[in-house]
Amino acid sequence: MVITADDWHFKAAQTETLVVDLFLSNGQHALLEINPMKCQAITNGEIPEMIVFCELLGEKLSGDQCPSRWISRPPMRGCPWSSVQIPPALMHQIREKLGYRPTASA
Repeated sequence: MVITADDWHFKAAQTETLVVDLFLSNGQHALLEINPMKCQAITNGEIPEMIVFCELLGEKLSGDQCPSRWISRPPMRGCPWSSVQIPPALMHQIREKLGYRPTASA
């Protein structure tokens, strides 16, 4: 089941990390943490690492060394992938707030 973010609000940040309140299409509230990452070896190497903290329907938030759900990649091979998809409008706002260059598709 694909879960989307219906609404979001950026929280005040004290560091380079962004924090967003997400309101998901399944009725849940989640927190999205975005960490800036840069890779000089590739074109458009400005890639944010995104972590979503929520309890998805029928799934537990905690487990053996898997305390949260990840959007971009799981923390370990044994952890399941997240079903949360980030809308293009939110991704555009994230890239703007992190000061990334506009992409060709934007």
